[in-house]
Amino acid sequence: MAELKITRGHSCGPCQHRKIRCNAQARLLSQNGSATAKGQVVVSGDQRRYVEDNKLWSSLGNEMGKKDPSPTPSSTPTPSRIELPTTNINLIFGHKLDSPVMLHPSAIQSFRLWQVFTTNVHPLTKILHAPTVQQELIQGLSEPDSIHGPTEALIFSIYLVAVVSLTDEECRSQLGEPREKHLARYCYATEAALSRVDFLRSTNLKVLQAFTFYLLSLRHLCHHDILWLLTGLATRMGQRMGLHRESSLRDLPPFEAELRRRLWWQIVILDGRTAQLTGASMNPGIQLYGDTKQPLGVNDDYLVPSMSALPLPSPVTTEMVFCSVRIEIGVWMIEQKCLLDFATSHERRAKFLKSIDELESHIEEKYLRSINTDIPLNLLTTYLARSAVCQLRLSVYHPNHRPKRTSELDEEQMDMLLENSLEVIRYDILSHSTGSLQRFLWHIANFFPFETFVLLISALSGRAGGQIVDVAWHVINQVYEHHPCFITDSNDSLYWALGNLTLRAWQQRIAASRNVGMELPSEPPCIGQLARQRTNMSRNAQPKQQAPTLSTASDGPATPQEMPQVRDWLQDTGHASSMVQQPASYGQDIVMPGIEEEMSGITKGVDMDWNFWQELLDGNARESQECFPFSSFMNKV
Repeated sequence: MAELKITRGHSCGPCQHRKIRCNAQARLLSQNGSATAKGQVVVSGDQRRYVEDNKLWSSLGNEMGKKDPSPTPSSTPTPSRIELPTTNINLIFGHKLDSPVMLHPSAIQSFRLWQVFTTNVHPLTKILHAPTVQQELIQGLSEPDSIHGPTEALIFSIYLVAVVSLTDEECRSQLGEPREKHLARYCYATEAALSRVDFLRSTNLKVLQAFTFYLLSLRHLCHHDILWLLTGLATRMGQRMGLHRESSLRDLPPFEAELRRRLWWQIVILDGRTAQLTGASMNPGIQLYGDTKQPLGVNDDYLVPSMSALPLPSPVTTEMVFCSVRIEIGVWMIEQKCLLDFATSHERRAKFLKSIDELESHIEEKYLRSINTDIPLNLLTTYLARSAVCQLRLSVYHPNHRPKRTSELDEEQMDMLLENSLEVIRYDILSHSTGSLQRFLWHIANFFPFETFVLLISALSGRAGGQIVDVAWHVINQVYEHHPCFITDSNDSLYWALGNLTLRAWQQRIAASRNVGMELPSEPPCIGQLARQRTNMSRNAQPKQQAPTLSTASDGPATPQEMPQVRDWLQDTGHASSMVQQPASYGQDIVMPGIEEEMSGITKGVDMDWNFWQELLDGNARESQECFPFSSFMNKV
């Protein structure tokens, strides 16, 4: 049985002595002055390689331009180098079709998938120019054999992510077949097309766009750890192309430079999120993110391949608003990450909070002041922005950022923590329960505020009752209703840990109620589901778990279509009515063999750290099972 371990970055010597965390690299950069990188772009045909701070390659810069820096599979090997056939060294995907024409859909299905993409996916990603790609798609339908390799990879990745955004019912209705079948087809087609263009050595923009859409799709189809490794590939590919350096874009046409900015920031956001879900550092060095400017907030219609200059930013809300707000917040987090090291300084804490206020004012003024929330994308953007700002404020009270990690929060601070945590989770529930946002659930589900959810549950530990406690448990149950995978996917270590934490907090509430002589509260449905899951698994020496498949989870991240509308729970007095009444025997604690040992690391309140999470993970130290029921390279990982 594999043992899961959480690893953490190490502080520099002085900070270890002071027992605080730091980013030594960022501090050294600030001490040594500007960290301006020097590099050059080497161009050969449509291939572009960016060389930075590398004496060997920089000294050969003038020579590299004479030869394609990314040799094709047909390149003749030198006598000093023995090369295996390309089809036998394709380590990642392991399959390569001479021509995947047979995998192309009919013209009708192609147009439907494109329409789904432009409605469900493109507004949230914006990494391609829709008018241009639409022309290439139409041309490819008339002459499939003439499609350029990178374009074909991009088109298949568009089909794949479009299917991911649909529920099984929608797939059957619009495409005539189950979602699982289309996922199998287009996942394989995308992998084959990427393999065919030798994507690991490619510096073609379309190839990286295709790989990025593929990764966005994999968020629903593979384990977080695998996805994080693959996003590392995308990051390195982008760096090799110089997407992280504004200087590498200066000699490009404005149109192409802008697309590269859009793509790079999508990769940065994707990499940061996957790092968070795997427990990796979200504060890499400045060399990773580089200095690429934020893309303009303009509609695709204002961008033309032949343009000689970029248009001025639009004074009104555009179709880029969702991506623009995400990037604004991402840039702020990159710039302010050093301010989080305020463990011994009230002044730095105040500075950090002031910076959050300034960010909030900036976003409200620039994006939200006159936004029309009747438009679904604008409504989602509003939820995103306000939830993100609230999460940033909550981060001040995270155990890692408090002067003394063992210090207790006073009652007023705990109430504030609860109320703000509820506010953040409220936006997630609203996103899942608002009908007009259902088409975006494939994306929303991947940005659940886990850290806030953990703080919410932890803040309830030991609280017997009260209106805000009742409301909080109602909200926790709603979270499990809208995210059933938190219960069903027992192979996911993060979900398993959340379940353990939830059960422990409920046990503590029951114990606290008994201690003060209160009537025992009604048990939320999620508690019974989590308890039964663990009891059933403990009865088997070797649990025979059926890995979740794309057919049993055919709706993907989309939760049940008939979702209850979220109410203003702070004014709602009937929220407990949805709780399941307990049977007559509900006077005893939930019995789960081994749970006490697993949960022994939980401390009172919110004072918990990575050691706590390690104990939760140790309780679930099981190998991830296969979640792909069809042929794909993921079966081999």
